[in-house]
Amino acid sequence: MMPLMQNEYTSMIAAALLLSLTSCTTQNWYKGAQSAQTTHCMKEPLSEYEDCNKQAEESYESYKEKREQLIEENQPANVE
Repeated sequence: MMPLMQNEYTSMIAAALLLSLTSCTTQNWYKGAQSAQTTHCMKEPLSEYEDCNKQAEESYESYKEKREQLIEENQPANVE
């Protein structure tokens, strides 16, 4: 392969990989945080364990909807 074509090919592969990774990064981050929360809950007293674990069990979709709603609510109003 010619050096110029190789750079273009490498750039296209990198861009495709980056796009595929960023689409699931937030969900993976959430799952990691959820796992850490579950581990934290195990260290809580039994009286607090159930409430703590309920928070850790929230689905990503539920989290995403709540997050988007909060962002929307906190957008500055357009004053015209």
